[in-house]
Formats: sequence, C-alpha cells, structure tokens
Amino acid sequence: MSYATVSDFENRIGTLFGNVYSGADGAAAAQADLESAAAEVDGALAFRYALPIEGERSLTLLKDWTLTLGEERAYARTAGSGFAEKVKTRAAQVRTYLEMVRTDRFRLPDAKERTSSDARLTLTKGEPPVFGRDHMEGF
Repeated sequence: MSYATVSDFENRIGTLFGNVYSGADGAAAAQADLESAAAEVDGALAFRYALPIEGERSLTLLKDWTLTLGEERAYARTAGSGFAEKVKTRAAQVRTYLEMVRTDRFRLPDAKERTSSDARLTLTKGEPPVFGRDHMEGF
C-alpha cells in the first residue's frame, strides 16, 4: 500500500517531477518510487503495528514520511549522491523515526497495536555482556 499518490508526489517536488519522471514511463517510475518508500515505512511499522494502518492522524504522518523518502529517490535519480542536503537530512530524520518505532520509542497516535497472536518474530536490542570468560581472568 502506498500512503501517497503520484499527484501528491508531483505537488511535493514541483518542477523536478517533470524533469525526473518524463516520458511514457514517468508515472510508472514515480509510482514505483512511492511504493518502494512505502515498503520501507511498512517494514519498520510491521514490528509494532497491524498493517494496513487505518488511523487518519497516522496516515497523514505516514504520507509525509513516504513523500520524503520518495523525494530522496527522485533526487538520487537525477543528481546521484549530490542531491540537496535538506532532502538528505529529512530522509535521515524519517529513518530515525522509523527506528524509534521499531524500538518502542515512538508510537503512532491512532494505529492498532499488533497482538501477541500476530507476532511471528521478536527482535531485541541490548548492551553487550559485561562479564564473560574474557573479562573474568584473575577472579
């Protein structure tokens, strides 16, 4: 599911859209970039939330995140690694939020939490062990 339309994307990036997504395949390429961005968002959300997300407030935020990640892809198509620093910074911030969702430090306001029956995988993040064979020498 893409959280944004090609029209939303065109409005977001303005004149760049015509330069990047011109020709017969333009709309399809733009849609593919949006779907790729939405898949990145869904990949992070799936750890915590039941997909698809249906809450109106959450969808507004996810639309913005998808457009930002799509914008990064659009600039990368034309400018390689030299795309605008502001876009790089915004995309990095979206990825920070997505990581915060994964680690339970950011919650979508009206998204349905996954239930334990939905869970197939649990990832944890912890500090490396302090005591072990290598550190117990002499004790």
